[in-house]
Amino acid sequence: MSLDQDGLPSLRRAAESTDEPTANSRQLAAALASDVKKGSLWTGASTLLLRLSNIALMAVVARIVAPDELGVFALAVTVQAVLLSVAELGVASAIARTDLDVDAIAPTVVSISVITSLFLAGLMALFAGDIAGVLGSPAAEQPIRILALSVALIGPFAVPGAQLQSSFRQDLVFRANMVSFFPASAVLILIALGGDGAAAFAWSRVVGQLVAGSLMLLSVPKRYSFGLNKAYLGPLIGFGVPLALANLLSQALLNVDYVFVGRLMSTADVGLYMLAFNVCMWSTAVIGSILNGIVLPAFSSVQRDGGDMRTALSSAVRTVAFIACPIAAFTCTFATPLVTAIYGSQWVDAGPVLRVLSFYGVVFVLGLLFANVIISTGRTWVLFSVQFVALVSLIPALTVGIHFAGLVGIGIAHIAVISVVTLPAYLWAVSRTTGARIGFILLAMGRPAIASIAAGIIAALVTWPLSIDLVKLCVGGVAGAVVYAFLTRHMLVPMLPESWRERFPGSARCMLGRADAGAPTRRDA
Repeated sequence: MSLDQDGLPSLRRAAESTDEPTANSRQLAAALASDVKKGSLWTGASTLLLRLSNIALMAVVARIVAPDELGVFALAVTVQAVLLSVAELGVASAIARTDLDVDAIAPTVVSISVITSLFLAGLMALFAGDIAGVLGSPAAEQPIRILALSVALIGPFAVPGAQLQSSFRQDLVFRANMVSFFPASAVLILIALGGDGAAAFAWSRVVGQLVAGSLMLLSVPKRYSFGLNKAYLGPLIGFGVPLALANLLSQALLNVDYVFVGRLMSTADVGLYMLAFNVCMWSTAVIGSILNGIVLPAFSSVQRDGGDMRTALSSAVRTVAFIACPIAAFTCTFATPLVTAIYGSQWVDAGPVLRVLSFYGVVFVLGLLFANVIISTGRTWVLFSVQFVALVSLIPALTVGIHFAGLVGIGIAHIAVISVVTLPAYLWAVSRTTGARIGFILLAMGRPAIASIAAGIIAALVTWPLSIDLVKLCVGGVAGAVVYAFLTRHMLVPMLPESWRERFPGSARCMLGRADAGAPTRRDA
């Protein structure tokens, strides 16, 4: 069987011939744009709603559990995250690629996913005590064993999740996640009130995953059973394993700091650091699900149909920066008031760490975009190479950072490595893949970055005399949002539905029209 350049068998769906009429190409592009827009809106809205719900839930739970209990869970979830990254060997991403024949490869993907996830879950449960000892927290043994169930659940739900991703049915994913939120939250609060915060977080995660995965399984139009086609096994492994190893290294990069803090400091410090890190990743939580759910099928469709990868990349970078940069500016400016107002005064020491890590959130989400673009082209070994170099660089950086500046030093180490090693490597790889020069890519995020800095400075000046944290957040948020919206109106206005613009008074419509005229067209985006 012949192989394509990315190692997958020749199962590609027939792309539109280059000899087809231009009108047909435009129809394909319009259909793809419609699917991407619909999927992005559903993903963004659902993620935002779930993120706000989780913040509200955590605001309650943070007043029940202590930092050391959250720290124990953080160490346990580190183990889970590492194993989840390789639980289906990366082969499910082949299902999300719209340029491949799903019916042919899905049974083999199901078999690989279920077998590997069950095997890894068994190892995690069996050696939970030993793993907890290595992490320096014997109390993490029970949460680790509970979270092994989460690893086992990856296999059965991997293909249905990828099917919904490929068909841009983020509305169904939203429904599943929203329904699962309520039983997971109930489990978390009830067990936490019983006095075992670490186990409460672990059981909550398992319950939420089980409910959401079951609903997605019931939502897909076609379900696949076990099967093993040897002709596809090798190419799928060749595609998936480098991706799984890259994901493994990525999770190691994200979680090795917890191990350092747990070994060299205390579980309470781990809890404080986890809280700060979660807040700094708000932009990733909002955008990351869009990128993971949309970019892979969208860019593989652009590639399949012979579209302009350079233009698509520029538009994606601009959109990501438009959302991520102001979130980072806000969390940096109001780090300590944000932590104390939402989670309580016992978490105040997480504020200085959050101020540093806020910059990490922006760079990380851009790297996530570039990683998905690289996956869409099948060059998964590039991801593995970049993550390996980054991990080798991060370990000594963390050692130096924690020695000189404690938790803040860890944040500085993360920013240094991702800015100096990871992001430049991704930029180089994406430039070679799409033909977009690095300067062209960086220019796309220039306006949102500058506008966010200006908005953060003005918000800080306006709220300088205020002493009440909640008031400072509200006033600063409004002031910063107004400044940011004004400075980025050329980007914001084209995103508004036409019906919204028509409701503005004549003078305002005239201003919007001038802004719209200065905005890049779809062709230029």
